[in-house]
Amino acid sequence: MALARFTKPVDGTIPVPALLYDDEDLVTSQDEVGIYDGSAKSPLHQTGALTLTSHRLFFISIPTPFDSFSLDLSHVVRTDYYGGLLRSSAKITLHLNVSADDKNDSEGPGEESEWATWECEVCGNRNGPGLSPAKAALCSLCGVPRSLSSSGPSTPKTLPAQVRTSLTSTLLPALPARGTGPLTSTSESGTEVIACPACTFHNHPSLRVCEVCATPLPLPALSIQATRSLTASPAPSAALKSDDVSSIRLSFRKGGDKTFYAALKRTLQGKAWQVAKEASSTSYTTLSTITGGVSGIMSAVQNNAQQRNTSMSTALSDLEALMSQAKHMVTLASELTEQIRVVEAKAKAEGRGSLSDGTEEGEAANFIQTSLAQLGLSMTNAPITQDMVKDERKWMEELTRELAGLLQQGEERFGNNWEGEIILDGSFGVVERKKSSSLMRGRGIVGLDEIWGGWNRARGVALIPPSTFLQALSLLPSYTSPPLLLRTFPSGLSVLHTPRYTHVAFTCRLSSLITLSGPHTTLEVAQEERVTVSLAGEMIAEVEKDGEICRDEVQVDGPFCGGRDVRWWLNVFEDYAWDGQT
Repeated sequence: MALARFTKPVDGTIPVPALLYDDEDLVTSQDEVGIYDGSAKSPLHQTGALTLTSHRLFFISIPTPFDSFSLDLSHVVRTDYYGGLLRSSAKITLHLNVSADDKNDSEGPGEESEWATWECEVCGNRNGPGLSPAKAALCSLCGVPRSLSSSGPSTPKTLPAQVRTSLTSTLLPALPARGTGPLTSTSESGTEVIACPACTFHNHPSLRVCEVCATPLPLPALSIQATRSLTASPAPSAALKSDDVSSIRLSFRKGGDKTFYAALKRTLQGKAWQVAKEASSTSYTTLSTITGGVSGIMSAVQNNAQQRNTSMSTALSDLEALMSQAKHMVTLASELTEQIRVVEAKAKAEGRGSLSDGTEEGEAANFIQTSLAQLGLSMTNAPITQDMVKDERKWMEELTRELAGLLQQGEERFGNNWEGEIILDGSFGVVERKKSSSLMRGRGIVGLDEIWGGWNRARGVALIPPSTFLQALSLLPSYTSPPLLLRTFPSGLSVLHTPRYTHVAFTCRLSSLITLSGPHTTLEVAQEERVTVSLAGEMIAEVEKDGEICRDEVQVDGPFCGGRDVRWWLNVFEDYAWDGQT
């Protein structure tokens, strides 16, 4: 009987949404439906409601809810529609067949195991219930298929049909010759493992590649007992083969058949249960090749390095594309500026005054000039492009001269230092602040990233790549007064600084500060030098490396929390004599 063979009983007193899997969706429903088992009416299923989901078809019996059932849509191989005639109601015929995958699912872990938790033997993850059979067959964390030992107490002790089918159809024809079979053994815990043919590491039988060296693993060999049982098992009877195809009819007593049939066809074409299986197998294949063990760690490191190289090579692709248009933009800006000058000269010659007198031409000219200024293309400070200068060295010198002007524009000079924002008084310290339009902004030391970004903002669309920027920095001391020098710390931080912040000058100031005022913390030194704490730490570390100062780590207690603080002292131990030895 088709109903007894293909359907599963459900509790009709429970709402259908509560019976769905986590990855299952409702499609449609219809009341007043009867069921035919083949061509005969099913007495217990003549009045009920049909509910169609993405994976199953539910029939909830109204008179006797405990006679309700569900049908997996994976069994449906064909559908027929009958529109009804006179007193005959419309009917939908579902032709059912048990495929190999359906047999595997039905003879695997039972229905109770689908609603029970199970623990993965590979990663130890506890997988929760409520998933469809395709999703529940794989671990949600590592993607390894669910094994027999992890299926819980409801797992049948006999060899499942999935194993028998795969062994009969796949492994038996490809059994290796004697002495060439895969290396399989049993671990101390009694679990069968697969030895890697390359490094002999014992891998879990669910893995497809070696956990250490990523070598593809052979399929587990058949035991003699399994081979004998397969040989002795009788072939399916002819009666069973003829009974492989059955049908169930859905009789719609109160209409709604056309809408339901259209939704059924869409759902069967979508095959959500099959998509879930393919996605699960794909994710498992991917995970099995890249995760686990030493090989997974090494491959992850290599992938990260490759991704970093790819990101570095493509990070400035947009910048290079914009740079290629710089010549056109600068040429266009010069042409527009020249046209504005011609119109202004003509207006003055005719006695109409300037273009900025509220006329339409004046508004257009102001708009053009404002737009060019926002793009950094104002011809009063037009950026220099490589197309303007034929000689490579001449172009680099012009770039360096332009950068030097931006770095020291509007700076006020005090001795050998540039102080653009802070004006000092000998007795009272800082008495006035003056705005500076330069990139240094009155500071004696600035990071290269800030200078590069500020220079490109000033150039508008005529951008400069980092390689050209570094070449210009090598010529910068010749075009600045006092010279701006390049310094790179051991951490990789690169800065431009005035002579005040050279290593020798900073060492002398720090030694004098500690001699006059006693030990200082890094924060106090940063405040004294008017630099950030991190930058002060970089410079202090250089002085400590030379042995000029030494650190004193002390415990600091505060009202809320304590911690350790570092105070810097002069190094008086360097030339000290210890037991007659220096």
